Formats: sequence, structure tokens, C-alpha cells
Amino acid sequence: MIKDLCYYGDPILRKRCKEVTDFGDELKQLVQDLCDTTNAHPSYGLAAPQIGAAFRVFVVTYTEMGDDGYPKLTEEPRPYINPKITILDDRVWSHGEGCLSIPGLYAEVERPWHIRIEAQDINGQVFVEEHEGWMARPLLHENDHLNGVLYVDRVTKQQRKEMEPELKRIKKKYSS
Repeated sequence: MIKDLCYYGDPILRKRCKEVTDFGDELKQLVQDLCDTTNAHPSYGLAAPQIGAAFRVFVVTYTEMGDDGYPKLTEEPRPYINPKITILDDRVWSHGEGCLSIPGLYAEVERPWHIRIEAQDINGQVFVEEHEGWMARPLLHENDHLNGVLYVDRVTKQQRKEMEPELKRIKKKYSS
């Protein structure tokens, strides 16, 4: 089911999400809701708190790099449950990011280049992946949501100061 998005200013976006311990029907419905909502709002990913659920679950919508140097969107988002990310080296890179919960606002964000992610699938089976660059960025962004962190928290002080009027406008628009 397509769910309403939670927007900047909603307290759930600042909560540390709970670990999933029950891999039953409620989890399957949450993952389906994330997939349906992601398909309705095309993006590289969506985290459970963005649809009002404070659980450590997100989906991403890519599996490989396209010829244009950006990840290819897939037809079905892939779930990551109870993810744990390890940064594998000191390299970082900056690129523009946006977020469905902060519509219309984009900023340069510095992120680690090379990561390992360990997560569970919808049946509770553990899997491990390594990603670099563009393939790592959406995983890091969505994982931040599970810890109550938004990409605007990772920008420079100057960027944040410049973004503040628009953030206030978004908060006011979606809180009424």
C-alpha cells in the first residue's frame, strides 16, 4: 500500500529506530509498503521512518551502475533489515543529495567511498555486500534515517545556514 510520506519537522525522522526481531507478516507488509511507496515516488531509496514506522528497515532501488555513471533504478526495491555499515577506508567524496522527506532541497554531502553492509533479508537471512562510490551513497543515506539523521545534518555550517529558510518553509508547509 502506498503510504503518506513524513516530512522534515516530523519527530519520527529524528528517532533511532528499533531493531526488527519478528520476521512475520507485519514486517512483510512494512517492506511491501516501502516498495509501493518508493515506486510511487521514484528515488534511490526509502527508509521506514519516512512512512511513519520506527523500525530498522529501508529499501534501495538499484543493483548495478548504468553506462551514465549513476546507479540504474530497478523495478523492485531491495529491502535491508537491521543493517550494519562498516566504513572500509578513509576515502570520502562529495555529491549532491536530496530526500523525499525534504522536497525540493539539494546539497553537497560528503560520504565515505567504500563500505560493507551486513543486513537481513525479509526471511531473516543475513547477507553481506561491499559497495563503493555511487553504489554506497544511497545505503549510507537510508541508514542515516534509521538513526534519526538527515542529510541536512551532514552539510557544512555555511550550507546549513543557507538552507535554513527553506527548511523552515518545508517544516511549516507539512506540519499544518
